[in-house]
Amino acid sequence: MDASPEPQKSPRLSQVQILALFLRAGLAFGGGLGILAVLEEELVRRRRLVSHEEFLTDYALGRIVPSGTMTALAVAFGYRLGGPLGTVTALVGLVLPAFTCAVGLTIAYGAVSRARLLDWMPVTLLPAALAFIVAAALRMSREVTRRPGLPLALAVAAFAAAFAARVNPALVLLAGGAAGVLLLRRDDGEDRP
Repeated sequence: MDASPEPQKSPRLSQVQILALFLRAGLAFGGGLGILAVLEEELVRRRRLVSHEEFLTDYALGRIVPSGTMTALAVAFGYRLGGPLGTVTALVGLVLPAFTCAVGLTIAYGAVSRARLLDWMPVTLLPAALAFIVAAALRMSREVTRRPGLPLALAVAAFAAAFAARVNPALVLLAGGAAGVLLLRRDDGEDRP
């Protein structure tokens, strides 16, 4: 008789904890990758609520669905950590900082739109934002580059397809996922007696 392991129960957080976690992520500088870095730090490294593989899987699925990737992650992790109400709480926590900042920046821009201060933005704020995005991408890639072989080969092929060939990222993710499943299934079959 096959003794399959019991499915692990998803950890639960209170609605206040979910709100605080996603408010913190929503305040991350650098947009989507900044938010992604905060979520990975909180969920995978600090709180150990999900594994790195689960996090990357949810991220990949979030890239495919027809919404913003961070919105999809808020829905996925909000539901996983707090059920349907957790989904709403995570979305509010993620969107509230961006909404507040957008309204405030719109008002501020209207007040200083003719000031010389804005001439400095391309050489001050934009490079800082780029640094945060690159740091988040490097942190996410550590797991793939640690294990040479199939994961690294798929990552290089996906990068080449998306960057050099300009293939739609959703198609790259679907093709990479399909290739990974087919190749890993073959590897698993060969390892078994």
